[in-house]
Amino acid sequence: MSILECRWQDNAILRLQQARRGRRVPHSYIFHGPDGVGKTLLACQWAKLQLCSSPVRRSGPSNLGGSVVEEIDDCCDRCDDCRSVEAGNHPDLHIINRDLARYTSKARDSQMLELPVDVIREFVIGPAGLAPGRGRARIFLIEQGHSMNRQAQNALLKTLEEPPANTFILLITSKPDLFLPTVRSRCQSIQFQPLPLEFVREKLSEAGVPDEQGWYWADFCGGRLGPALELAQMALYEAKCHLFEQLGLLGYGSALDLAAWIVDQAKVFGQSYLKSHPGHSLSDATRQGQSYFLQMITYAFSLALRRTAGVGQQGSSEIARIAERFCPGACARAIRAACRSESLLYTNVNVPLLFESLMLDCMDYAEH
Repeated sequence: MSILECRWQDNAILRLQQARRGRRVPHSYIFHGPDGVGKTLLACQWAKLQLCSSPVRRSGPSNLGGSVVEEIDDCCDRCDDCRSVEAGNHPDLHIINRDLARYTSKARDSQMLELPVDVIREFVIGPAGLAPGRGRARIFLIEQGHSMNRQAQNALLKTLEEPPANTFILLITSKPDLFLPTVRSRCQSIQFQPLPLEFVREKLSEAGVPDEQGWYWADFCGGRLGPALELAQMALYEAKCHLFEQLGLLGYGSALDLAAWIVDQAKVFGQSYLKSHPGHSLSDATRQGQSYFLQMITYAFSLALRRTAGVGQQGSSEIARIAERFCPGACARAIRAACRSESLLYTNVNVPLLFESLMLDCMDYAEH
């Protein structure tokens, strides 16, 4: 796979190419931007290029990131190193995530919300002090780097500040503000942009997603191809339609029923999610489902807000019904309430009560 197949992230590719051409490749990067726009894909391709035993020059696009680039460095995709990276078993490429907590001696359980210090010490700091197995580089790719707790980030500081020769650390995140200032100051930052909605819709269509659903998921995910593909393939569209319909009919007799239905649907999502993400815990997968349903509620009211504000006729008949019952101010309050609820998901909160409170609040905002 060519590095140019990381589509619509030309500025990020240009930054990496300039560093390589100038022989000034930083030892630490933060790749930040929305989930599902290619951060991990480009990080893996960049790592493969650093490990490749026979890099090649390929013709670059006529305009890469606003600068003319005739040629770029790329991996050969033929050497043993490239093949090992593609197979996921290269000894010098280390993928770090929260799932590794189950293998640490001090891990309490495998359902941690944070990336604990024991994982960083055992799988990053320790191996970083060893020479690369194949001589070129040792690369650590830390997924959801923002989930490192404060202790883990502090433990990593010395390695970031004084990395061993030929050691590279890539922190991948959608929430760079959660890094300590001391971590951010030791890393080069590269920002990734949302993908064009038309590109996301085309990819969904290629995956067999019907056009109506493709447009919905592309817009809902805001140019994040990864989540759009995942949600489209999990048969959530019918649940979305039911949710939107019930929001438009929200009343005293249905608010608590809708809250219970969302909680149950999030559990169904979690069970389905685990089939394609077997390394995750059921509690994490269910929480992801709860988050998506809260985002769908936010999105429904945002569409209704646009409609009531006269910005357009966005959305379906369900959105029209919501717009009839919720004035612009009510839509805005419902959006704030849903966002507040999502921020509480990752705390020690009673989830059924959280959704019940949200639905009762939304019911109060409606024009009865």
